[in-house]
Amino acid sequence: AHHVTETSARYKESAKGCEACHGPGQDHADASGDPEKIFNPKGKPPRVANERCLTCHQQQEERHNFRQSEHGLSQVACIDCHSVHPPKPTESLLVSKGPTLCYQCHGEVRQQFQRPFRHRVHEKGMNCTDCHNPHGGFNLAQTRDSAGGTDPICFKCHTEKQGPFVFEHAPVKLEGCVICHTPHGSNNPKLLKRNLVQQLCLECHANTPGIFGPEPPAFHDIRNPRFQDCTSCHVKIHGSNVNPIFLQ
Repeated sequence: AHHVTETSARYKESAKGCEACHGPGQDHADASGDPEKIFNPKGKPPRVANERCLTCHQQQEERHNFRQSEHGLSQVACIDCHSVHPPKPTESLLVSKGPTLCYQCHGEVRQQFQRPFRHRVHEKGMNCTDCHNPHGGFNLAQTRDSAGGTDPICFKCHTEKQGPFVFEHAPVKLEGCVICHTPHGSNNPKLLKRNLVQQLCLECHANTPGIFGPEPPAFHDIRNPRFQDCTSCHVKIHGSNVNPIFLQ
């Protein structure tokens, strides 16, 4: 049950009675259990039902912005994801485990995780909620944030890419990891958005005088296959403490 009959230490501090969610029950009891005489979240519009849940649950920091979140504004109800009266307690009272639960709405993301190069969600190496806050947040796609600066959710695992570096690669700092990478899954190694590295680099560097033609000021003609893997030389593409053009 939702806290009221749960006696484990896990739920002890937030134990609630039936009326905490359903409201006063005297009229309901006097009417021999008439369902019209009691508040039932399942029979209410999502926004109304959610307000009853938020009476208790908005106190947690990650739920402060639920009303303005994508889920809240899209009329997703708390009880779409959480079962208030489960047969037995589940983690966070979820109706099913993630990512299966998320895929009920986000089917396009399931397809992304079936690509050859992907984050290890299907392998149970991580979960959707490692990167996304399902209850809100202030970022695109409800991604988690912290005081860590740009892309803290990526740097939580990829710490070596965070810096700060003496020589920063501006797109990494200003536009974030997704300027080059697709976060869920890709047909390309390293989750890159393009299948050829030079295509990705040329999105920004197409007008750089040093990369086209056999004559100066060009010093490597990118039309030559020898020079088409930019990162074979620019190995510290996320940032360097040694070289301003990321050669080491």
